[in-house]
Amino acid sequence: MQRADYSLRIKKEMLAAVSQLTCCHQSFLAGLLSGAPEKPFVRTRPGLIKHLIKKFNFIFGESQKTVFTGSTLIMPGLSLISLRQKYVARFKLLAEDSQGSNHCQNSFMQGLFIAHGYVQNPGRGYHLEFRIRGRWLKCAFKKTARFLKMRFSSFEKGRFSIFYCKNSRRIIKILNQLGVFEKALELSDFLATRKLLSMVNRQVNSETGNINRQISAAEKSILQIQQLIELPEQDFWTETLYQTAVIRLKFPHDSLEKLGERFGPPLTKSAVNHRLRRINALFAKIIGQNEKNDDDED
Repeated sequence: MQRADYSLRIKKEMLAAVSQLTCCHQSFLAGLLSGAPEKPFVRTRPGLIKHLIKKFNFIFGESQKTVFTGSTLIMPGLSLISLRQKYVARFKLLAEDSQGSNHCQNSFMQGLFIAHGYVQNPGRGYHLEFRIRGRWLKCAFKKTARFLKMRFSSFEKGRFSIFYCKNSRRIIKILNQLGVFEKALELSDFLATRKLLSMVNRQVNSETGNINRQISAAEKSILQIQQLIELPEQDFWTETLYQTAVIRLKFPHDSLEKLGERFGPPLTKSAVNHRLRRINALFAKIIGQNEKNDDDED
């Protein structure tokens, strides 16, 4: 997943997803714009300016003047109070009508995210946030998010209220509600791929660990057998243990299952393991006793 300007690309897609309904345009602007009542503005990144201007031209045609200064788009003469009042009125109507559509609420959140939102590239972590300033926007955001069942944590930082989400599943749900379905699908695919790779890595690590343990156990067993066979007295061997010792030395790289197949008749893995444990006990008894006698002589 590409990392460069991830949040900007989401905003571009979100801007194109705003509903064509007049009421939704007004709700979108209520979330997007801030500032003076008759001179509202939106500050945004340079890469989004031309897309916003194109959107404003579609909404207003030639009837609304737009002033562009630096990273700020100013809409002189547009009544921000009127936009907010209309949004509040629609919100109240929808709250009374349980069968109504929430398209205006989604449009409001789209505008709010484009002006005040951020989402981190999933390759670096999962984080979506709204950084909001102003009492009305903060109150409207909290009520709208609660109505749309979007769950956020929050904290205050200076004059800003930060509402954030770090749960990948919730972020996917929020992106779907805000109309950026492609990015939500990309994130779902990314999560599925990461989960699959994590599962494969765990399996590989587990298998590697098992192989390493088997090799270590085989090397230890072979070393014990070699030391026992080098002893001058060999009357401690039973026929079955001696046969097992010889086959273990002859085929040092075999697994216990493969080793068992070399016996006649074949032995199970458990039977071979039992014989090797008996050789280990024999080694501990004989070599340990010899070492003790050497210490006594010293």
